[in-house]
Amino acid sequence: MLKPIICVAALLFAVTACGGAAPNSPNTPGSPSGEAGGPSIGIFVDNAFGDGDFLDQGGAAKAALQAQLHARVTTYEGRLEAQNFEPLLRDAAKANTLVFVLGFEAIDALKKVARDTPGTTFVFVDGVVDGGDVVSARFRTAEGCFMAGALAGATRRDGQQPVATGFIGGVDAPVVRRCQTGFDQGVAKLAPGMRVLPQFVGSFTDPAKGKEIALSLAEQGAYAVFSYAGLSGAGGFDAAKSGASIAPIGVVADKSPLAPGKVPGSLIMQVDSVILTLARSFQSGALKRGSAFAFGLNDGGWRMIYDPALVDRATQARLADLQKQIESGALKVTDPGMG
Repeated sequence: MLKPIICVAALLFAVTACGGAAPNSPNTPGSPSGEAGGPSIGIFVDNAFGDGDFLDQGGAAKAALQAQLHARVTTYEGRLEAQNFEPLLRDAAKANTLVFVLGFEAIDALKKVARDTPGTTFVFVDGVVDGGDVVSARFRTAEGCFMAGALAGATRRDGQQPVATGFIGGVDAPVVRRCQTGFDQGVAKLAPGMRVLPQFVGSFTDPAKGKEIALSLAEQGAYAVFSYAGLSGAGGFDAAKSGASIAPIGVVADKSPLAPGKVPGSLIMQVDSVILTLARSFQSGALKRGSAFAFGLNDGGWRMIYDPALVDRATQARLADLQKQIESGALKVTDPGMG
């Protein structure tokens, strides 16, 4: 069941106005509709599909929306050309009753178009948009990163616990710090004596610097290395593939193809699952403009995958038990951004 976030004022985050008018029914006469009366849904990305990461996770929702909701799905690519954002979003509003928007670059255009087109419900994925016109869907970041930290704490090098693990952040920003907070808690839960060595690239698009940092962390004794750093995180996998003694942990998507046989697991950001969940809510008439939602381990936001060749059954069972404790509420993960 979806649980809207209670609106609160935050010092570092915009206030989200909850409630608002209910969206038009997807089958209102004269409104766009998909196959067999299903909704017409748009998926807009500020860049382009094919990133093998966050945007592709969103694009993966298309097949499920068509198969399960009989939706007509249209995708839109902004290609980081700001002058195209507003026209594309207006086209999406005309053609669809529900539009999902991925990518922070398009927020200003999104707020304007959503305000001007009340007949279309817009959903921003992975953040909170103020103003009361847009549905916001974010992820409980610390919760997911806790599991990545627990995996790092459980990962062994030649059967021995390493002295340290590494955390590579893209930039020193609140969302990255939230992930680091969760990661630190996960490591401490399974390996209390293990040091966490954090470093920041200073960019989300510098894999060469990411590789340099990963190699430096290996020299300091880190084995498992987790990067919450966008494209910069690819550097850690490059380092492992080139022979460095590190075990990079993936995030957002399965990153094992980047360093075959070296990746113990990945934290999957289930953007497609979130989109499908909210589309179902919209189709039932329950999705309200301006409402906000948070997704974690127990409601389709995150899931872990493991390489059984690197993570044995006993360790997987231990990690699964931790995840169940988080899902049930028995284990609380501190997340400074979810107040």
